[in-house]
Amino acid sequence: MQPREDINWRGVWTDEAMHRAANLRHLATNLDRLFDSGRIGSSNRYRTIQRTNALVSAYQTLDTASDACPRSCVLELRAIAGGLVEIFGHTVGSLALSLDLQPLQLAGEKRRALLLAASELVVNALRHAFVGRQAGSIHIALRHDRTRQEGVLVVADDGVGPGGSMDGSGHGCGIIRKLADVLDGDATWRRSAMGGTEASLSFPLTGSRVG
Repeated sequence: MQPREDINWRGVWTDEAMHRAANLRHLATNLDRLFDSGRIGSSNRYRTIQRTNALVSAYQTLDTASDACPRSCVLELRAIAGGLVEIFGHTVGSLALSLDLQPLQLAGEKRRALLLAASELVVNALRHAFVGRQAGSIHIALRHDRTRQEGVLVVADDGVGPGGSMDGSGHGCGIIRKLADVLDGDATWRRSAMGGTEASLSFPLTGSRVG
């Protein structure tokens, strides 16, 4: 018998991987143009390559993950978000990342879905939130809502605002909703207190732990 993940979620993982690859190719093209034009000095190339290799490794770990035991999401969330911003933040100009992460523990497909949702939301911000801007900020929070017994992932920016995201028709919203379904949760978008977009993904914590 096929594993439950293969039966129910193979399409989700395929769609997400294709969407992520297309977005990263777009960002990489913009980054190459900045290097070629001299707007990013050659001294930054080596560190960018190092960070890129680390980011690839983090994604590969998720793509092959089958761990049944709950583990903290913090280290990989920090590695993926930090890597994306450090590598591709140059395409914006000056980009600041702040993290407020509780050691929420998830296993298997749910852990994978959470981390990939965070990745998609950060990439969406890098691609769309700062058009025409030379600086910006992204804030990521992961917390345990003890009142509702829910996990909550929030990715907020101070960019151009939510646009089509408010009704779920914006960039990448469909992928995020599919990943939220894996978590048995919901994704919503609104204008952030920072003035841009805030995406929130909430999901029940049954069978999960906070370290």
